[in-house]
Amino acid sequence: MTPAQKIAYDAVNKYGGIRPAAKELNQAHSGVARKFRAAKKFLEADDAIQLAMSSSGMSDASVLHSGWIKSDTSSLYFQMPKSPTEDISTVVRESFENIPACPVILGPDNTDEDTITVYPLFDCHIGMKAYEPETGEAYDNEIAEERIVGGIGKCIARAPNSEDALVIIGGDVLHANDATGMTQSGHVLDVAGQWHEALDCAIRTMAASIEKVAAKHRKVTVTCIRGNHDRDGYLAVLYALLERYRTNNRIDVQKYSGDFFAMEFGKVMLVTHHGDKAKAERLVMHMADQWPEMWGRTRFRHYFTGHLHHAKLIDIGGVQVEQFRAIGGRDSYSASNAYSSKSDMQAITFSKLMGEISRVKVAL
Repeated sequence: MTPAQKIAYDAVNKYGGIRPAAKELNQAHSGVARKFRAAKKFLEADDAIQLAMSSSGMSDASVLHSGWIKSDTSSLYFQMPKSPTEDISTVVRESFENIPACPVILGPDNTDEDTITVYPLFDCHIGMKAYEPETGEAYDNEIAEERIVGGIGKCIARAPNSEDALVIIGGDVLHANDATGMTQSGHVLDVAGQWHEALDCAIRTMAASIEKVAAKHRKVTVTCIRGNHDRDGYLAVLYALLERYRTNNRIDVQKYSGDFFAMEFGKVMLVTHHGDKAKAERLVMHMADQWPEMWGRTRFRHYFTGHLHHAKLIDIGGVQVEQFRAIGGRDSYSASNAYSSKSDMQAITFSKLMGEISRVKVAL
């Protein structure tokens, strides 16, 4: 193993985990995790592989895939085992490891208890790597974090002081579902770095955004739903947020979101779905069938979706169905197919008795 990998490995064993080791070494969690896994891979390799690496001057096992081990009497071909499911579970476990409970967030002094502000975060695509030669715009994990946290900060600054807030993490918060960097159909995605780095960034970015909202509004509800890009990966973000806010009685993370989320606020009904599995008309019919009592008690009904990356608003059977633009930038597929949708973030405020009363929109 390399000297840096040995330092990381020894620190993790000494301090009892990735996060405390990263803190002691004053290094990023993702970097320490990557070096620790590489060192572990070397130490768990067969003795013959370790000897062959040493004799050839190779020190970094993380790049080792396969090869030949030759001696005077024999030749042996080896291939390092692949276990993507195990790798993902390790990444998720490390991401949850020693997550500190959220510190006390001072709430606002004066709020309007008859209003709620909704912050839709659809299609963030954290972990995507993109660059548009025509505009010079780029998108990677660092830019995604800056864009999202900065954008929601601008929305919060201009939003009314409502008592309640709803943060909708509306699917595709992660660009790739796992370390393979491919869609379910096998399409190769443009990814920025390792999957665990994207996961770490997504958790950090969503937590920073939620805590900004909590400083503005007294009660914050958070829902994190499935997208087509992160059909399983979204759960890692959801459970990390649940763990972080486990002792905070002002931030309520909804544990069982799945594909849908519904909320009643006075005469307002708010429902959300990523938008990838059904057209608007079918979603509205499902809404009425799934939550008939809530439907009957409310007058202002709103359905929030994303997925197609462009803005659209239509009225269907007493429901305003709104499709939001993607927060993430355009990947090479979108750019090469001449998709030109812009990005923005919004804060929409509803009154219990009058429905939507205010809207803030910030271009990204």
